[in-house]
Amino acid sequence: MKSLFTLIFCFASLFYTLDAQVQIVKDSLSISKTVGYQQKVDFKDYEIKFKSVITDSRCPKNVMCVRAGEADVLVSIYKNGKFIEDKKIRIDASGYVMESNNLAFSAKDFKIYGFALTPYPGDANDIADKDYQLEIVLKYKTLN
Repeated sequence: MKSLFTLIFCFASLFYTLDAQVQIVKDSLSISKTVGYQQKVDFKDYEIKFKSVITDSRCPKNVMCVRAGEADVLVSIYKNGKFIEDKKIRIDASGYVMESNNLAFSAKDFKIYGFALTPYPGDANDIADKDYQLEIVLKYKTLN
């Protein structure tokens, strides 16, 4: 009986993990905008400010790394000019966008994601904060 419970628990955990790892993709209804460092971009009544790069550990193009790495950025969310919250977003070097890492804000009828961070490191030199740009994508929620 104990082994049956363990088996059921393992399968349930697997399905939960798979559900949590759903990839987010841009579609024809998505709206994509690029925002510079310390700049704001408007989506409807909302503004997203690219506040800072917390860390950038993406593996440089000309270097062989064990893992691709990621960059963590901080964005500020405003509605009608009023601050709502700061949100940390993880940009995976592989380009894989997930709800758990990339969701910046969820409204009633749409979601806003951080999709990509440029420039991508070309060598081991640091990138100046002012040179970073963040791709922000608005996706409308689908009716289920």
